[in-house]
Amino acid sequence: MEGLSKLRIGKAVEMEIEAPDEAEARRRLELLSDRLLANPVIEDWSLELEQS
Repeated sequence: MEGLSKLRIGKAVEMEIEAPDEAEARRRLELLSDRLLANPVIEDWSLELEQS
């Protein structure tokens, strides 16, 4: 389409995880994302951590 410069279609996944510290939480979430949630051949992903 003429004039279209950016388009994003995506999905958001929220999950809660218990871990002893932020580094371990990030490690676990990266593992889950790589193995279960994303197809690395066609998808990129990122994560944001929030403490509850």
